[in-house]
Amino acid sequence: MGCNGAKLVVVCVDGGVPGIVTTWNFFSPHRRLPGVVDSLPAPLRSVFPSSTAPGHASFLTGTEADGHGIVANRFWEGESVAQIKRLDPNPFKTLHPYESHSLQAPSLIDWFVQEKQVRVSAVHFPHTFSHADPHVTNSSVFCLYAPARSVRIPLSDLQADSAPLTRDLLYFDEAIPLHIRKSGGNSDHIAISFGATTKPAVIANGETVQISTDIAVGRLSLPIGYSTSGSEAELDIGTAVLTLRFGETGESEYGPTSLERSYTANPDINFSEAPNARWVCQEILTALEKNEPDVLFVRFNQADHAQEFLYWHATQGDGRAAQLAREQILDTYQLIDDCLGEIMAAVGPEADYLLFSDHGIDYVDRRIRPNAVLAQLGLSDRMIFQGDSRVSYLYADDPVPSAVLDRIVAELVRVEPSVRRVDSRQARNLRVPPASGKRGRTGQLMMMCDLHHEFVYGEIGLAGQSVQSASHGYLPSTPSMYGFTRMFGPNVANMVLPGSLSEASGVVKALWEKRSAVRA
Repeated sequence: MGCNGAKLVVVCVDGGVPGIVTTWNFFSPHRRLPGVVDSLPAPLRSVFPSSTAPGHASFLTGTEADGHGIVANRFWEGESVAQIKRLDPNPFKTLHPYESHSLQAPSLIDWFVQEKQVRVSAVHFPHTFSHADPHVTNSSVFCLYAPARSVRIPLSDLQADSAPLTRDLLYFDEAIPLHIRKSGGNSDHIAISFGATTKPAVIANGETVQISTDIAVGRLSLPIGYSTSGSEAELDIGTAVLTLRFGETGESEYGPTSLERSYTANPDINFSEAPNARWVCQEILTALEKNEPDVLFVRFNQADHAQEFLYWHATQGDGRAAQLAREQILDTYQLIDDCLGEIMAAVGPEADYLLFSDHGIDYVDRRIRPNAVLAQLGLSDRMIFQGDSRVSYLYADDPVPSAVLDRIVAELVRVEPSVRRVDSRQARNLRVPPASGKRGRTGQLMMMCDLHHEFVYGEIGLAGQSVQSASHGYLPSTPSMYGFTRMFGPNVANMVLPGSLSEASGVVKALWEKRSAVRA
């Protein structure tokens, strides 16, 4: 058993469901740390909206959206509608809900770094980094991803001895030249590279490799598969990963992309886990070795992705398809469990651990596109909806007359009768800032939808559509939106588990103070 000096490890299993964790006893310390004091897993009440950015903000600040200001996974503050539309397609330009500088309340990270003056490292954990201040933590790594795509090329265009064929790939608003040429005398192998910055990688027909390059905003990694059919070659480019590094970070040699498609029990998706759990684990081990943190914050997002893609099929499907979806969800939890075991082996038995999830999951059978409604009403040139899966905020360049707001509400209700407007009193009860005519994070109109419905924000498409999906973001009082929590370690005896995300920072502080007092 290793011991590298880390004293506290905080692990978020994003989307971890308490029933699954309890039934299968995932993340148990006992087979790795025999005799350790363990709280056992318990449900953890989420916040509104019960989603990643608001949940982590509440975990770190001890308050809810009306205190910390993180009102959704996507929000705006003062940008014009034209700016929002320009920035919205680029995940890097919409990263602010996950950055520490967007918090409007003091954070647990500040407490550790500034008040307690201990070294903190974080891997893929929201609000532990900021472009405005790269040293929020001593070291932090965060990832974004971009959708899969494919490139088709006539085989006749690939020549071994001529200049390579070039195709520009657009990622995060940057055009990246991908050079492709035949490698050898036939079409069984090709060589690919990004510009002049990467060494060419040779891919055999039927093979997939990872290729990485530095771009303006970070390091981009892509899984690229090569296959031929008839007179054509196809490059199957899987989910891309953008890695952002802040502070003094080491870098693992393991790549963040998954070479194979994930969650194949859902036949309608083309997604490779990004970043994959093995990479997250290796980044953690590297941070432990090279950064020597006292406190480590970690987030695994794989359970959330698996459930978003598979939960409907697992709970509402039937037969072999439902069974396969359930198996792939459980396999994902097991993978995270295995990674946690490696972390525990590296950290050793003297550290304390707090595990939690930020929200749960439930199935979705209907989607509403509020921006399609704006387009139908001829209002999309000066208004736009953004927000979360179950709460949507209307942003506009100028104050919107109440008659126009009423018209928008009426049309949304016509599309889906369960959709409702959230007034100021209801917003206060939900602990989110109310919508107003001013330019604020919750816009000028706040709308909610029911548990098995969700908002999506494309302007093109049906305003209402039946789907087979899953999501979170609903009322924190709903049992399916609960996460879980668990503590174990030499100092957790008689510690009371947090009952909600907003209580967690107080528990972490108390655990640290107890640990410090024991060693004083």
